[in-house]
Amino acid sequence: MKDGIRQTGRREGRERTGFWGLGSWPGSCGDSSTTMTKTRTLAGLLVLVTVGILAALKASSGETPGSWSGPVDISVTMNRVDSTQRPDLMVCLVDAAGRVQCHHKTGVLAWGASAEGHAVCPGADERIRPRCDGSASCKFAGVAAPGGSFGLLVLRLAPPLFGAPRHDVLDAAVFTRSNDDPQALENRQIRASLQALARCIAPSGGRIAERRPVPILARQACERATCRLGESSVTLLPGLSRTAQQP
Repeated sequence: MKDGIRQTGRREGRERTGFWGLGSWPGSCGDSSTTMTKTRTLAGLLVLVTVGILAALKASSGETPGSWSGPVDISVTMNRVDSTQRPDLMVCLVDAAGRVQCHHKTGVLAWGASAEGHAVCPGADERIRPRCDGSASCKFAGVAAPGGSFGLLVLRLAPPLFGAPRHDVLDAAVFTRSNDDPQALENRQIRASLQALARCIAPSGGRIAERRPVPILARQACERATCRLGESSVTLLPGLSRTAQQP
C-alpha cells in the first residue's frame, strides 16, 4: 500500500515538473524567442512612428523660414458673399519645401504639407479668429512670403462643430516669378502640397482639384492688377508693416 502511494507521489511530482519546468516544456525556448522578436518589432515600429510624428510637428511649429524674404501685402476680396455665412477670411502660404504659415487675428499658425499628400495642421479643429472680423475684404499686410514660387490658400473660417473643423476652402493658387516655367517640378510640388493642406484644414478641401485645377499664375501679373481666382480675388504688393487692415 505504501509502495503504491510512493509511486503515485513520484508520478505526480514528475507531472508537475513536466508542466512547470522549462527543461521539460516543449517549445518553451522557441516560444520565448518568438515573443522577444515580436516585442522588438513592435518597439521598433513605435520608435519609427514617434520619430515621424515629432519630425512633422517640428516642421510645422518653427519660426518664419529664412528663405521667406517678404514682406508682402495680400489683399483678398470674396467675389460672392452668402448672407447666411460670415465672410471671415484667413490665408495660408506654402513654399516648395512644404512649410506653411497661416495668418489669423492673433498670429501665425505654422503647419506643414508635402507633395506626397500628407499634411499636419494642429489646431484646425479649434476656433480660429479672422484678421478682419465679418468683412468680405481683408488686407493681410506685411506677410512674410517665399522669395521664389509659393502657394496661397484662401479660407473662410467657421467655428468647429462637435470638435470637427468646418472651415471652407475658397481658392488655391501657385504664384511664380515671371520667368518661371509653369510646369516646373517645384510648382507641381507646391500645387500638391496645397491640396494636401486643404484636405487637412477643411472638409471642403478635397473638392479643390475636382472643382478646377489649381492655377499657376505669374506673381508680377497679380502685383500690377487684381487676379480673380474663383470664389475670391487677390492682389499682391510689396509691404512694410505686419498689421492687417480692412480695405
